[in-house]
Amino acid sequence: MRILCTPTVLLMGLIVSLLAAGPAPSVAAAATIRISCVGDSITFGIVPDPAKNAWPVVLGRILGAAYRTLNCGHSGATMLKKGDLPYWKQPEYRKAIAFHPNIVVIMLGTNDTKPWNWSKHGSAFVANTEAMIQVFKSLPTHPKVYICLPPKVLKTNYGINEKNMVHGVIPAIKAAAARKTGTPIINVFGQLPAKMKYYDSDGVHPNIRGEAIMAHIIAKAIKD
Repeated sequence: MRILCTPTVLLMGLIVSLLAAGPAPSVAAAATIRISCVGDSITFGIVPDPAKNAWPVVLGRILGAAYRTLNCGHSGATMLKKGDLPYWKQPEYRKAIAFHPNIVVIMLGTNDTKPWNWSKHGSAFVANTEAMIQVFKSLPTHPKVYICLPPKVLKTNYGINEKNMVHGVIPAIKAAAARKTGTPIINVFGQLPAKMKYYDSDGVHPNIRGEAIMAHIIAKAIKD
């Protein structure tokens, strides 16, 4: 007996085939937003269990399953290409690029305040910052790049100081962001309370509570 392939038969066959193949991938799974979190020890997290408590990790929990964050912080790193530990030469820089991010959050500048960095090379900070923004914006994924004003320095330690932060790094970051149109600034400096209860005893690194506040500040900026 010959079976005629009428439109009804073809349609039923298609439905059976789709059911046998199982459910299609969810839209959420296909549209995961990847975030590279670029920075120094404040990003890496000088806190107990940074894999749980550093701000990039907390940020991922706040934003939810549609986002995936990668902590690319390297302790001691500078934005300055000629600083004592340039971020440009660290494996985390390459990792941040290889993640194929849709969003990049940069928080560098604290180690650049060290006198031996700022006095010798501070004049290059704006150009170096512009260059880093451009590197990330030029990736094939064309990520949205945010740049943070780093937290306040409550105590001078390791050479890191508030004077060079306020009068050097902060204005330089603002100038670089202004030149690179479409680079929003996240004002961690102005929003993380300057109180020791949010900082480690060194007065430089936020503690667990401080890292959580930074994560909320950054999450709000991304959502807005």
